[in-house]
Amino acid sequence: MIDPNKHEIDGLACACQRGGAYVESILKTDLATFTEQEWASLIDVIVTSFQDYLSTAYADDPPF
Repeated sequence: MIDPNKHEIDGLACACQRGGAYVESILKTDLATFTEQEWASLIDVIVTSFQDYLSTAYADDPPF
């Protein structure tokens, strides 16, 4: 992402927090030990969190 705006920066922070919470919930910190399903879940949590955050943020403050 080049030159992220405030909503994108905040969305990334939200996605990081939720991704971290997922990692803590499965009690694994070594990414090399993740199963394929755990990787897929982590990616889903991060991407969905980011998209949901932006959707809400832009509904209240459109980028145009």
